[in-house]
Amino acid sequence: MKRLSVVALGMSLGACLPHPPPPPPPYHAVGQGAEWTLIIDDRYLTFIPAPGQQPILQPTVRPIIGVAGEIYQTPRINVNVIHMQCSDIRSTRAYPDRVQVTVDGRQYEGCGGL
Repeated sequence: MKRLSVVALGMSLGACLPHPPPPPPPYHAVGQGAEWTLIIDDRYLTFIPAPGQQPILQPTVRPIIGVAGEIYQTPRINVNVIHMQCSDIRSTRAYPDRVQVTVDGRQYEGCGGL
């Protein structure tokens, strides 16, 4: 009888524990003036230089937590996320972050956070 009570207690406690939160959505950033896109998810940093062009992928690395935001450094893609409001000049949409991306030595400026 004691064993049955312990099993029942364990099952009821398990039902009370909260489920882990879902993983965060991928981070998206877009270019200002140029039509590039950056996606950061749990597997890859994906940079698309322009619609229809071949994406550049690098494995996602643990970000460096800087004073103003996060920094991602890979062999081909470096990303600096600055937590400061940014407006996309093409769509006048407001984003929570300014994003600076360097890909193979070429620099890009944009907005992100949605």
